[in-house]
Amino acid sequence: MMEMLYNATQGVVNEMPWMFPVFFAMFGACIGSFLNVVIYRLPLGMSVNEPARSFCPTCREPIPWYLNIPVLSWLVLGGRSACCHTRISPRYWVVEVVTALLFALVAWYYPQEDIVTQGLLCAWLALMLATLCTDWEQMAVMPVLMALAAGAGVLVSLLSPWFAGDAMEPLEGLGCSAVGAVGGFVLFRLVGWAGTVAFGRRGQDFEQAQEWRLHQAEDGDDIVLELGKERLLWSGLFTEEGNRLRLLQARTADGCGGQGELVFGPDFMLRADGTRVELESVESLQGTCGGYRTRQAAMGSGDAWIALGIGALLGWQGVLFSLVAGCFIGLLWAVVARVGFGKPMPFGPALILAAAVWLFLGVQVENALPFLFGL
Repeated sequence: MMEMLYNATQGVVNEMPWMFPVFFAMFGACIGSFLNVVIYRLPLGMSVNEPARSFCPTCREPIPWYLNIPVLSWLVLGGRSACCHTRISPRYWVVEVVTALLFALVAWYYPQEDIVTQGLLCAWLALMLATLCTDWEQMAVMPVLMALAAGAGVLVSLLSPWFAGDAMEPLEGLGCSAVGAVGGFVLFRLVGWAGTVAFGRRGQDFEQAQEWRLHQAEDGDDIVLELGKERLLWSGLFTEEGNRLRLLQARTADGCGGQGELVFGPDFMLRADGTRVELESVESLQGTCGGYRTRQAAMGSGDAWIALGIGALLGWQGVLFSLVAGCFIGLLWAVVARVGFGKPMPFGPALILAAAVWLFLGVQVENALPFLFGL
């Protein structure tokens, strides 16, 4: 059956080489429209199926089908919703266009593959693109998306074993895929742990007690901790759920909870007497302290999930290249756009961009850098 499908596909490709890239681009634009739903809803804990129809995020008005045509609707409406005329982020249009281009690139770059493998590659790229957007916008990586990407990578390794390395047999390809996925996940976990130990802990002891104050930032999008002459942003302190801030020999201005150590998490404070205070229930907190300690992860746990998805399709070589090239891409972006200077910057988008480069140009890169991949 697979051989018949492959032969039929090759016949069409030979006769009309432009047909499949165009078809894949049109299909990709539709998938990109759905990806926008995933990008918006998943980080909010919403179902991607309920409600079934897309709606305006501002006034919640359902969007009719004729105003939800991929790529075209955003242009026709001038980047504004038809219901309440609220500005629609260009990201919606960009995601649809990029998905269309990526799908067309798969059909053009891998014409020798059967349509099932091409479809799996498109699914992998779509999941990676959705993850890139959620990580960039909200610094949130959805493990379910990367688990699905890993599943697509494993299936590709069975159909086209050479994607995961030099293997020629399906079982060998499956082994390379498993090594790449598990190895990538473990490697990034170890890198994150080592970075936390080496660079993720800092603190200071004051000779005299300093005043501290916790309050909402002026723009309303963050929380600010004023500690002596320092001004620390909550978004920089708590890039991971497990990050902690400890104020030593601290006291709150209301005198409740006693004097001792105050422990802060992303959304709570533990007083010295063990009382938990939800930060959303207070407008501001203040007091004095004799020092502070922070514990921050050097690399987010979401990056390990991204490495899992990359390794399942591209093997250990793809993981290694994504780590090295991702560092350069992230550094270049930080310098050019001045992102990350005093603010957290997600590493996931750089990893995914590097993985896409390896997917389409891996052979050329491997030939150009034999010292890195000739292990």
